[in-house]
Amino acid sequence: MQKQSLSKNFIFQFLYQGLILLIPLVLSPYLTRVLQETALGTYTYINSTAYYFVIFAMLGISRHGQRIVSQNVNDELKLRKAFWSLFTLHAAISLLSVVLYFVFILIFVNTDKTIYIIEAIYVASAIFDITWLFYGLENFKSVVIKNAFIKVVECILIFSLVKYPGDLWIYTLITAAGTFLGQVVMLPQAVKTIRPIKFSKSDISQHIRPLLIFAISVVASTLYTVFDKTLLGLLSTKENVGFYEYSNKIINIPKTIIGVIGTVMFPRACRMAAEGNILGQRKYIKYSFLITSFIGMGSIWGLFAISNLFARLYYGETFSVCGPIIKTMAPLIYVIGIGDIIRTQYMIPNGMDKQFNFCIVLNAVINLILSTALIPVCGIYGAVIGTISAELFGIIYQLILCRKFIRYGDILKSLTPFLIIGFIMFASIKLISPHLPQDIIGLIVEVLFGVVVYCGLSLVYIICFEKDIKTLLGRKFGIRNKQ
Repeated sequence: MQKQSLSKNFIFQFLYQGLILLIPLVLSPYLTRVLQETALGTYTYINSTAYYFVIFAMLGISRHGQRIVSQNVNDELKLRKAFWSLFTLHAAISLLSVVLYFVFILIFVNTDKTIYIIEAIYVASAIFDITWLFYGLENFKSVVIKNAFIKVVECILIFSLVKYPGDLWIYTLITAAGTFLGQVVMLPQAVKTIRPIKFSKSDISQHIRPLLIFAISVVASTLYTVFDKTLLGLLSTKENVGFYEYSNKIINIPKTIIGVIGTVMFPRACRMAAEGNILGQRKYIKYSFLITSFIGMGSIWGLFAISNLFARLYYGETFSVCGPIIKTMAPLIYVIGIGDIIRTQYMIPNGMDKQFNFCIVLNAVINLILSTALIPVCGIYGAVIGTISAELFGIIYQLILCRKFIRYGDILKSLTPFLIIGFIMFASIKLISPHLPQDIIGLIVEVLFGVVVYCGLSLVYIICFEKDIKTLLGRKFGIRNKQ
């Protein structure tokens, strides 16, 4: 099995994440205008419900599947048995999930039944989801190219066929069918790469325990990343679900960028933990805190400055309420980024799996309790408060667990300068804003001005005070420091 180079895999991973972000960004302004808030809220609510059945179908196969494939990649016989036994178990669980989804529709669904039925295609796509095989083989290229093509076709079909709120069923069909097709097209290549082989019941049963272990963190994570939308639909209005979802799409952009950094650092952290290289781990965690603070503070203060105008121009007047919501959600960019660094660069590499799972469960429980209590009173902001509070409690718990390794001072040292620089950028944008037209040209000027101020001051700070970063950049670009 030939593996692609690490640099190529990084590029494909980044392109894939960029694709996931780009398509919704292209579609969102169009959808908010043609489908409008009620239809979009209905879709988001039903899609989040269907997602629970997808989660049940997937269990913890993403992590376990990648691990079992990578462990056996050099032994063809073991790899074939491992893949086909795991795929068979996964397919059986997925079929059960599809059956349960239809039972759910028959018993509990009274309105929008057509949309629920169409979403069954999305649930069924889990049967053929073998992305974990290609990731385990370190073959990101196959996944990215095929899914990129399907996503582009989806986008074209949506622009061509979805024109009115009544076309919600068409939009749902296109997205569900696109997901289904994106999984199915990978199967022929999988059969060609990993030829079918006979296997025993014991080959299947060995996967059950690790799948259940990995499923704990997946289910808990889902509760506080997706369940907010379900709670909003149950305790508030479908319109609020749409406003929440489309505000969150903007927050997800810098969150995803920060997440890519974690993906790159994770293997290095695992290797250093295995080698007992504590100083190396601390050095890279320090770099990660600094990069997260730079991206996080720039994004947060930037959104504080432009979100009202951006929401009105980008989503339309109907979704202008997203502006204040984006401001409220913005701190999640930094909070989640810091928590992710601690989990992926220290806890998991150092074998703290139980503590990791408990942390995710703790976050989910806190978010569930607070969101349930606050949504009826505060609406969307109740869900936001619940999520931010859960993430903050999670960070506090992680810092207590890792207090002998994670230096609190490193976090504050990386945060403080960019917090100040971000505020200066925010104040600068607010100073020029009254003198600019409140249209797309004015928005672009504000963004460019903010980027120049923030990046310029940040560069000055790094050159003057961050000698380690300056030295690292010098080595990367072949620049020698003058003595």
